[in-house]
Amino acid sequence: MALKIPDHFSAIRSYIEKRYKADETFRDIYNDYLIYLDAHRFWSHNSTDVAPDRCREYAQLVSELEKELIQILKKGSDEAS
Repeated sequence: MALKIPDHFSAIRSYIEKRYKADETFRDIYNDYLIYLDAHRFWSHNSTDVAPDRCREYAQLVSELEKELIQILKKGSDEAS
């Protein structure tokens, strides 16, 4: 099974794949990120009364994990330089 990479990360696909294979912490955070991203998509298309709140909650979680993943990737590239 290929690693799921969202379109907005496609430019750094190889970095994500390498880090995912090599770094357990990155892998755990990335897996959580994918789960929250799927949940955000679900709630974005849901019409129940709680959907707007859940959508905002998951959007915030996705944003926080994206920032954390990018920081890890930047730190890794800085160390490699």
